[in-house]
Amino acid sequence: MKKLSALFFGMVMILTFSSCSYGETELKNRLIIEGIGIDYDEKEDMYDLTVQVLVTSGGGSDEAPENPAVNYSVKGKTIAEAVGSLSDTTGKNPLYSQNRIIVAGSSLTREKIVEALDYFIREYTARADVLMAAAAGDAKDIISNSDGSSEISAKIIEGAIQESSVNSKCENTELYNIVNLYNEDTTTFTMPLLEVTTDRNLTAKTVKVTGTRVFSSGEDENRMSDMETMFFLFVSDKVQSGTFSVETQDGAGALDIIKSKTKTKVSVKDNLPFYETEVKCTVDLVEYDGTRFGNIEKSDILKIQKAAESYIEEGMKEVISRQLKEEKSDIFRFGRMFMKAQPELYGKLSENWSEILPEIGFSVDAQVTVRRIGQETLKA
Repeated sequence: MKKLSALFFGMVMILTFSSCSYGETELKNRLIIEGIGIDYDEKEDMYDLTVQVLVTSGGGSDEAPENPAVNYSVKGKTIAEAVGSLSDTTGKNPLYSQNRIIVAGSSLTREKIVEALDYFIREYTARADVLMAAAAGDAKDIISNSDGSSEISAKIIEGAIQESSVNSKCENTELYNIVNLYNEDTTTFTMPLLEVTTDRNLTAKTVKVTGTRVFSSGEDENRMSDMETMFFLFVSDKVQSGTFSVETQDGAGALDIIKSKTKTKVSVKDNLPFYETEVKCTVDLVEYDGTRFGNIEKSDILKIQKAAESYIEEGMKEVISRQLKEEKSDIFRFGRMFMKAQPELYGKLSENWSEILPEIGFSVDAQVTVRRIGQETLKA
């Protein structure tokens, strides 16, 4: 009899607590986060969060809600404090597993964005692969317009970044990338740079990727254009595809990147690192504005290949030189390469890496092969 009583009591306890847990975890009792914008109010010394929340129909209705997302604006001395006030306002706890994007406003320095991301690293429902991006201005303007409505959805922002990444106009940067790169003593991390634009009918707002923001340790904001970003991706062996144009004395050609492979060799010259970067790129000639319409000679192809090689080499040299010599930012992970190749010398140089960057030597070589002209495959 005592065993039966104990068993009955145990079952009651299980049903009671599982019932409470179920009620707390039902989606209708959670704030399903779709996107987050983080700005920093320097005067108040507070984080200013814009949180986009998915609106669920609830009540068993099959009809989609009229506005699929709504935005909340909250502030706090810490991200946790701001999120806490969001829970107080709505009476619901946030769920981050569906979050698509975290946007950092221009007011966030390198140190502030790392400080802000600490919360999402520790939050157990947060995704390690959530996309990261930087706003050219305020993050709140990317996530919403001035009246707080969700004119720009997190899904649209996510799509813009992914499309630009495929076209080598930006790099897909995820939360775990930021953590890993920040923990490398010599590496500077980057994020896609977003701006709000108005579409052709001059009514609806959307988001465009305009390049890359480099989170340097310096106070001056470091940005790269979308074309500079493509050359950065060539150096880093992260070009997937994309289009660029070149000119010869006989005409201009538009080239589609089919595949690209970059190899970098590390050596030592005068007790400093030296990097030899070689790119092999295969392209298709998709448009040619030459003097002979419809008739492209082999000599034309050779000139186009040579022009493409020069274009890639010069672009890579410029972006490497600017980041190393002017910005003193190692966005290429050159320090990590040197650590693997020369661990002893790296140990001596790494403490003053930013001061050594302007003195680092490098060379660039690009080899371009035209595979096709339109539908015509060229013979090797």
